[in-house]
Amino acid sequence: MFFINPKFRKEIEIAQDNNTIHLIYREQGCQITVEDDELDEVKRLIECLNNQNAIFEKTTAEFANIDAEAIILSLDKLGLLEEGLGSLPTSTGALSGEDFYYSRLLPTATKWQSSFGTSPLFERLVKGEITRNEIIGFAIEYYHLVKMSSAIVSSSLSHNVSPTIRKELTKLFIEEYNHDEMMAECLSAVGIPESELLKRNPLPSTFSANASLAVYARQHPLSFYSSLFLFETPSHEFNSALLHACQEKGLPEKFYKPILKHSDINEDGDHDLITLNLLREVPAISQEEQHIILVNVCNIIELLHLEDRQIVAQYSATESLDSLLSRTGME
Repeated sequence: MFFINPKFRKEIEIAQDNNTIHLIYREQGCQITVEDDELDEVKRLIECLNNQNAIFEKTTAEFANIDAEAIILSLDKLGLLEEGLGSLPTSTGALSGEDFYYSRLLPTATKWQSSFGTSPLFERLVKGEITRNEIIGFAIEYYHLVKMSSAIVSSSLSHNVSPTIRKELTKLFIEEYNHDEMMAECLSAVGIPESELLKRNPLPSTFSANASLAVYARQHPLSFYSSLFLFETPSHEFNSALLHACQEKGLPEKFYKPILKHSDINEDGDHDLITLNLLREVPAISQEEQHIILVNVCNIIELLHLEDRQIVAQYSATESLDSLLSRTGME
């Protein structure tokens, strides 16, 4: 849980209708409907979150019949919670960017990634169950991610940052610029021209990951810096399994080489260190800011895992790509 002392935002109104609790925040909100045997504990949790003067000292284990931590995480995703000041320690809790990277960012990211289990896409690659269409679908979504990367990085350059941070971001922008052309060539090798790709919307998770990263780049640079390693760290196991699957399915070298080349560029350019290199230049990150960063990074992790599942679900259906290939005359 990201909060020390989670509290409802002060503007929230609470109402109850039988077994349904209504949480109203400005012109929106949510409803929590529970069973009879859970109602008392949910009400107690709601009261605890609403009492601005109380300290959330006890762990959520005191609630025997409900998953209090899951409820708190869901309420946080809806933007209904904030950190209560009553429990903040006498020290500020601030960390240098480098200390935050090692002590909070990496452990939290690893824990959140492991909570989703093995990627279904990777699992199908390893087991030899993946279809030709799924591999091509993966490349299509990869194209959409890469296509937006330079524009997103350029947005982060609009901030007033240190010369070292600007240099790192400029280097990343230059190295990412036009990489979408490399991916377009890859898909052209299997009969999908870029003109057709531009007519297709990415999967919802791909769009959401790009949109979230773009918002961080423009509005919350520390979250942007902290998310970059998720996109720039190459996975040798995945690349090896992908290469084997492409060769087994008879996909041309011109298809899979650009994908592996892009991963090699990330490795040769030490892109996996981009987050550490940027955060090293940040002298202090407040405790509240740390919570915001971790929530935003975990949002990206969740979207990337959702993207894997959506690729398998969408592109395992033969017709999802056959219609595109038939339009290009390459079926």
